[in-house]
Amino acid sequence: MGRFDGRGAIVTGGALGIGGGCARIIAADGAGVLIVDINEESGASNVNRIREAGGKAEFMAGDVAQESVAAEMVEKAVSTFGRLDLLVQNAYGGGAGSAGSAVEVRPEAWHRGMDLLVGALYLGAKFGVPAMEESGADPEFDPGPWEGAGRRHGDPPAQNVGRIVNISSVHGILNSPRSMIYEAGKAAVIGLTRQMAVDFGPLGITVNAIAPGHIVTERGESMWSETGNDAGFRLFELHYPVRRTGVPEDIANAVAFLCSNEASFITGQTLAVDGGMTIQLQEDIVMDTKDYIAANPDLRTHFDNRDGSTSRW
Repeated sequence: MGRFDGRGAIVTGGALGIGGGCARIIAADGAGVLIVDINEESGASNVNRIREAGGKAEFMAGDVAQESVAAEMVEKAVSTFGRLDLLVQNAYGGGAGSAGSAVEVRPEAWHRGMDLLVGALYLGAKFGVPAMEESGADPEFDPGPWEGAGRRHGDPPAQNVGRIVNISSVHGILNSPRSMIYEAGKAAVIGLTRQMAVDFGPLGITVNAIAPGHIVTERGESMWSETGNDAGFRLFELHYPVRRTGVPEDIANAVAFLCSNEASFITGQTLAVDGGMTIQLQEDIVMDTKDYIAANPDLRTHFDNRDGSTSRW
């Protein structure tokens, strides 16, 4: 039996990348998964991949920053799987004009970015939480007797009614220049997660966030192939104590744990799944990087400009 047998899940941005990996891992553990994404072709492909592996999945096309789409995805998940238990909120796609400082970013780009990064998570919870309440506790959950050292009295609290996992980023913890929308949005995801944890904990719903490091997704593979080289990729690996960058399954496995009954006493937390990148003293990284670049002057990364320049200022 899988950890999520009989449970219904939604994964936004579940066509590719981190969301795609989350959808596959959760489905492999028994949940029925609704993938919501604007990329119809890739979304349908991931659904087929899940079904071919014996899992249950459906696809819905839509922009989760729109209220009508958020409401519809919850209705579809409940009508398809009979209940809603898990909500993984991952969808985001930069868009034109998203780079820059407060001076450079246009107001319309700011509002659109915040709608996707933060507003969509608010909408997902707005419609998802009542559906989780109505669905009730995980049908496989047996809380056992409510006792312990004679100190527990009254009715037991609700447990394992629902799980929400919001995807933030190490960019929500550490900041990069001229990336105001993404940095501010991912930091806001952490604050939003903590607020939701306080609000929904009494309902038996936990809310946590994941802060991924450098995850090589399908799009990342393409960017590295177009612009980077092996020496440049090794430079990124050397920034991680585990000496490798991540893959979608690294994040998906952490998400699955936070969605499990074993994680019922964890809420309001931001788990950095980053190979240890954010725990290091920056001076040491700079010196190690200097030495590596000096030894590999022809390295290129996927962040480099196509004209050969490397400036990011």
